[in-house]
Amino acid sequence: MTLAPSDVVVIGGGAIGTAVAYSLARAGRSVTLVERRGVGQEASGANVGLVTLFSGHSFDEPDPGPIYELTRASADAYLALGDEVGIDIEYERCGGVVLAESEDKLRLIRRAADGYRRHGVPVEMLDAAGVRDCEPAFHHDGIVGGAFCPLNGQLNPLLLCRALAQGARRHGVRMLLGTTVHAIACEGGRVRAVRTSAGDLACELVVNAAGAWAAEIGALAGVKVPVKPARGQIMLTEPAPRFIHRVISGAEPSARQTRRGNVIVGGTVEDVGFDKRVAAPTVTEFARGALERFPRLRGLGVIRTWAGLRPASPDHKPIIQLLDEPAGLCLATGHSRRGICYAAGTGRLVTDLLTGRAPFLALETFGLGRFANTEEGA
Repeated sequence: MTLAPSDVVVIGGGAIGTAVAYSLARAGRSVTLVERRGVGQEASGANVGLVTLFSGHSFDEPDPGPIYELTRASADAYLALGDEVGIDIEYERCGGVVLAESEDKLRLIRRAADGYRRHGVPVEMLDAAGVRDCEPAFHHDGIVGGAFCPLNGQLNPLLLCRALAQGARRHGVRMLLGTTVHAIACEGGRVRAVRTSAGDLACELVVNAAGAWAAEIGALAGVKVPVKPARGQIMLTEPAPRFIHRVISGAEPSARQTRRGNVIVGGTVEDVGFDKRVAAPTVTEFARGALERFPRLRGLGVIRTWAGLRPASPDHKPIIQLLDEPAGLCLATGHSRRGICYAAGTGRLVTDLLTGRAPFLALETFGLGRFANTEEGA
């Protein structure tokens, strides 16, 4: 069966794929999104939902660079997304604290904070008492200090994916859900079509946003994509009156309180292949860690535990690149546990690449070339 052609086929229906489809459609491209399950049902659905512009990733960029710019582009887009599509993604910039449990860690935080402030990013250093004042619900034993960034925030990942998908549909994106990709047809050194369980799709461009399955999709076009699955487990409590008011990072596990009062706890990154089973010992361990840090969790019932597979690149940074061979294949994967932080920015960057616009940030950070002399890039 042959389906109507599209300019672009996006493979993957998580936060990255839906953001790419939405952005490309808004730029006037005809787009088909192919997803083997449903929207946001893999890594995006197993994300705590933090959107942190200053956190542990900032230590690699003591001056704000491409990672910060990608996150900032996403965070700014989320401010307007609800009004654009009519779905409240529960995004709030509640501010966040990056914690230090040692003087060495505090020095790293201070170095990054100094660099960020030089570029106008608001970051305030805190001593132990300042951390306590910033988030009284957090148990502060062993914390020597930290930093506060008012731009850090949180959102509902599932609502984000639904909003991006709805926006994409409104701009004409064809959504093929429950559809498997069987092959990527190449001819003359470039992509020509995607063969799926729903039929063949002729196209000029393909975006591999298949998350933990990006290596499998890449292999269909003869491309090695250095991404593997990393299991992330999540726990959800019953609702309680709001007591967590800030985004806390730097101390595992991650936790946030939703608008309805439920507390989401998570943060594991486990190398177990494609095993999505919930491991009771691991859940017990991070539940214990959450109780130590947030004593008011004690007595709250656990409603649900689940797991998803994060797409982990060797350095846990995104891979975003329009390839020369085969021409027309673009990679948008490897976002690891920060896919929600990077989704809208990735959509914008991929749209720049596929429409000939000047990219809004430096591309070298996200290219495959950084793995050229490594085992993963061989």
